[in-house]
Amino acid sequence: MKKLFLIKADFLDLKRADGLNYFCPDCATIEGILSFYPELRNKLDVNYVDFLRPRKALVDLLGEANQSCPVLVLEDGSFINEKEEIIRYLTENYHIGHAH
Repeated sequence: MKKLFLIKADFLDLKRADGLNYFCPDCATIEGILSFYPELRNKLDVNYVDFLRPRKALVDLLGEANQSCPVLVLEDGSFINEKEEIIRYLTENYHIGHAH
């Protein structure tokens, strides 16, 4: 099963001194697609990771250099880590609506 990794919302960026909570806009976009097409949650293994690195689950699968999110890991171990490419993949392979 394909694995989709998203960063959990409301994280603190400890490199910033502002004490504000953040979310990843690209992950939020993919999360929105999952809410529009909830059947995708049955077809993908959706995982949420912390903002703080190292992101062990991603390091274990893809190596230290590939911890960016969102990322869609395919069964053959290849992966897609660009939001637009993930959307294109989901559209072409799961027949969801096209971005307009």
